[in-house]
Amino acid sequence: MALHPELGYFDEGLDLTDPAIYDGSIAKEGIANILPPVAYRSRIFSELEDEKVWTRKWCCIGNKNQLSEEGDLLPYTLGNHGIHVQLNKGQLSGRFNFAQHGGCRFVPAQCQTGKKTKCSYTSCGYSRDRDILKISDVDKDTPTLRHFVGDMPERMLPIRVETWAGRVFVNVDQNSNSLVEQLSGLDESANKKLDSFIDLSGFWMPLDGNWKVLMPAIIEAIGNELGLVHHWEELSAKKYDKSEAPEYLVLNGSRSERPFTLIWIFPNTLIEFSEEFSTTIIVQPTGLDEALIRVRFLQDPSAKLIDREFDIYNALWRDRLEEANTISIKNHRVYEAWGTPHSPGTSNEILPKGPSGPGYIFQQYIINKLLTDYEYVWNAPLYSNARR
Repeated sequence: MALHPELGYFDEGLDLTDPAIYDGSIAKEGIANILPPVAYRSRIFSELEDEKVWTRKWCCIGNKNQLSEEGDLLPYTLGNHGIHVQLNKGQLSGRFNFAQHGGCRFVPAQCQTGKKTKCSYTSCGYSRDRDILKISDVDKDTPTLRHFVGDMPERMLPIRVETWAGRVFVNVDQNSNSLVEQLSGLDESANKKLDSFIDLSGFWMPLDGNWKVLMPAIIEAIGNELGLVHHWEELSAKKYDKSEAPEYLVLNGSRSERPFTLIWIFPNTLIEFSEEFSTTIIVQPTGLDEALIRVRFLQDPSAKLIDREFDIYNALWRDRLEEANTISIKNHRVYEAWGTPHSPGTSNEILPKGPSGPGYIFQQYIINKLLTDYEYVWNAPLYSNARR
């Protein structure tokens, strides 16, 4: 992390961990406004998210059977940290990457702008990720693999790895609760059923807008397509309470008379599934005003999904994400410019109304995590060195 948490997070004259600046955002649904506009345009705010969200919660990074061969490696930039999960002896293990900053002695100025940049090292916490690194495609002694695992993988700083419903979740906080505890209350039968699904294929799609704007926009786009945005049943691990926001939402609906379930696992994952088919949507911030959407399709091994049906699902999700992009761009531009000379007539004293429904609960979750206090017992940034 670029900032030491004990020094605080300040930008635009605001203490970003002061509960008072979120008072309007935690009002009742329908009255609550958006987060303070600094949340959508500040690099310092993204550093706060890195400290309070991405390095503290279980986050999904892919499907477990994307790693099919011994030694296959799944890279992922979690907040500002380059990590990977590798298949070893039939088990998944996770580590911080050897080259946290692409081998640079310091983080270059162009990498400190709040955007993930393209870099030849690919394992840098400030660069764009590459796809699955198949062990069959690389020589084990090449720099390509060494940038991730180093010369002695067993000496790299480990991360926690667990799976749920066939999805790979990671957590870099060694003192956090288990994934089972975070997802307490979710239907265990869904976990067992989806764990057997076969990974088919997927795609990546870059979308515009801050990730906190994009997540509710995707839910809105799904609701618009189904015409059920106001009629989905909302469930959570426990009765919603602002003092302890839920870790997920379960939304039930139907398409062509076929029931389906959409699980929104905070902060960054959507899992949609029916009897025969499942889709994973992972939202990964790549900049203050953009995110990478990772889509993977899975199928029940006993189902007979023909190519035409698969093409329909593929096109369906592309259409949903295109609509979400349109919604997100519009909202992000308003939020980002609010209270600045670029948006005359707007004031930080009067903010736009915040999202409703699932988006409202998601906003409460974000605020809850940003205001959570942690005890620091180390006199340097915890993840400044990936090696032990």
